[in-house]
Amino acid sequence: MTPPASPSVILRQFVPDDVPKVYAMSQEAGLRTWLPDQVYESEVQAREVLEFLIDTYRNPGSPVHAPFVLAVCLRKSLELVGHVGLSPLRGEVEVGYAIEERHQGRELASEAVQAMVSWALPRFDLPRVLGIVDTDNVASCRVLERAGFTLASEAAGSLHGRPGLIRTYHRSRA
Repeated sequence: MTPPASPSVILRQFVPDDVPKVYAMSQEAGLRTWLPDQVYESEVQAREVLEFLIDTYRNPGSPVHAPFVLAVCLRKSLELVGHVGLSPLRGEVEVGYAIEERHQGRELASEAVQAMVSWALPRFDLPRVLGIVDTDNVASCRVLERAGFTLASEAAGSLHGRPGLIRTYHRSRA
């Protein structure tokens, strides 16, 4: 796999040595609020999740059937600063992402999402990728908009166990 990249980030497969950093990032307030299912109780749990994700690289199949998640690393230092991935959602594919708090506000998430989706649409022959976001998560809405996603709908619902107004974005193949 040629890793997707942008001017500031490189996406790569996770490796077992990423466990401590992935666990530490999972403890940050943003993940606890917006992605509670990605908050790990221990490094052991983080290792189990990474082992599953690493195993998906051996047989990538399609994100229509199983998650495909990559590490987001700074291009200059190769430091792991987050993740971006594609996951099945009711017969379609949804993008998910998170950037370590100390690196937020630098458009790294938008670059990572843009790189992943531009690579994945043709790679997995996907007609489109969805982005599902709580409207209160203004920063995440901006990430999708900067990455070329279009707002498709806004409706009351629940996301990660939180009731609220939910936006659905999409980005299609050109």
